[in-house]
Amino acid sequence: MYLSSISIELGKGVLDHNNRKFIAENVDRERTKNNVEFKNISLEEAYHILFDNALQSYNDRQKRADRKIDNYLEHIQKSKQEKPFYEIIIQVGNHNDMGIGSRNESIAKAILEEYMLSFEEQNPYLFVFNATLHMDEATPHLHIDFIPFTTNSKRGLDTRVSMKKALEQQGFKGTGRSDTETMAWLQSEKESLASIMERHGIEWEQQGNEREHLSVLEYKKEQRSKEVVELENEIKSLITTAEDLTATVDRVTDISNNEAFEKEFTLPEPQRIESAKSYKTRIEGMFNKLKAFVKNVFIDLMKARRLNAELYSKNTSLGFANIDLQNSNRHYQKENLKLRKQLTDYRLLRNVLGKQQVDQILEAAKQPNRKERKQNYEQDFFR
Repeated sequence: MYLSSISIELGKGVLDHNNRKFIAENVDRERTKNNVEFKNISLEEAYHILFDNALQSYNDRQKRADRKIDNYLEHIQKSKQEKPFYEIIIQVGNHNDMGIGSRNESIAKAILEEYMLSFEEQNPYLFVFNATLHMDEATPHLHIDFIPFTTNSKRGLDTRVSMKKALEQQGFKGTGRSDTETMAWLQSEKESLASIMERHGIEWEQQGNEREHLSVLEYKKEQRSKEVVELENEIKSLITTAEDLTATVDRVTDISNNEAFEKEFTLPEPQRIESAKSYKTRIEGMFNKLKAFVKNVFIDLMKARRLNAELYSKNTSLGFANIDLQNSNRHYQKENLKLRKQLTDYRLLRNVLGKQQVDQILEAAKQPNRKERKQNYEQDFFR
């Protein structure tokens, strides 16, 4: 059975590139006609299909006009919690074994087409609105753009955008930053693709010992990068909260300067013939109302000060953590480069001496006795 690798990764989701509304330098225009378009629905139309009913139901429940959502897509685009859509890019092999013009080009295309046809069935909570198989670059590959959604939500719209919840509804659970729902899902998709490959006589080449340490470092590097992004997003969220507190203080200031406020809490002039007791009774209600207002403002101010101090402390802590993660990430990048060079040397040696010969040398090197290792090495290498 023929061996080949698998690549499934999250993409940037550049729809104009996917649909060839603009042509990049690495695209062969003469072969663009060979591309396969599976889905091509605009993002706006996809949101109408998915969320219009839920949006109407949500708005009908709102008693305040300022809490209603006019356009859900614009609402998500402004949100810092969710992306409007996601993309995965799928490829079998590379330009050397599955490239355009190779004997396996048609096999790669058939595998990707079969995978695309099964994708929606396997992922009922990922709404695919754009999907294209590119046959006009070095290697056939598939772009799938989708909107993750969850149903029966208790927060916001009944049906709303959520990558985490969508994958949870499909049975994927994360345990932390090093084991997320997305990571588990991507691994599952690779295994699904591997099953399709086997039906076409291609076995998934999961890189062996020579890539073991490299893979670990790449994985750690990827996790550090994700942690940096998450921390940066958390810092942005804290900044937004602080801005909201500032806006609250500004609103209180505006209220205190408002003419209606002045009029409501201005003491009336005593009547010409009026006892102090009568005057006190007349203004007591207004005085109690003003006292309650000042008390509430004071409580809110104390809460705001305490929260602001907590936010400042947390922001500082996150800043230091961010710096540590960036330094760690740079370390892994250097280690990654070093191991890639070693891997290149190893592959060159294997091409020159042959895989079997190199494997025998490695086995001999693993012997516990140094003298025995030397004897085995000389026997294997010079026979």
